[in-house]
Amino acid sequence: MDTEFYRVISAFGEIAESVENFQFSQEESVSQLRAKIRLFDGTSLRVREVQIRGKSDVYSYYWLRPDDSVIIGWDNAPHHPEISTFPHHRHIGDRIEPSEKMNLAKIFQFISDFFG
Repeated sequence: MDTEFYRVISAFGEIAESVENFQFSQEESVSQLRAKIRLFDGTSLRVREVQIRGKSDVYSYYWLRPDDSVIIGWDNAPHHPEISTFPHHRHIGDRIEPSEKMNLAKIFQFISDFFG
């Protein structure tokens, strides 16, 4: 899990400036990763991934402005059953929208495409 994290960071090195607050733990069959990634433009990406038995189970990725307000956040917390892609969704301002299942590589690709 942490090896994949650094592989993705390296692949998107042009936008990922530094990794802060990296935490990784593994107990029996549960792995947890948390990190804050500082991006080249002063924004940041907060990452939380939980894997159970090697499968992605819980995730949240929040792209934040320098004041920590949300630009876009993706997660699979089961609190929006009305969304067609439940439990996967994204937060854009006060709106909740459908989203495919996300991972760190997809998030970085989205951010990279945004800056074009």
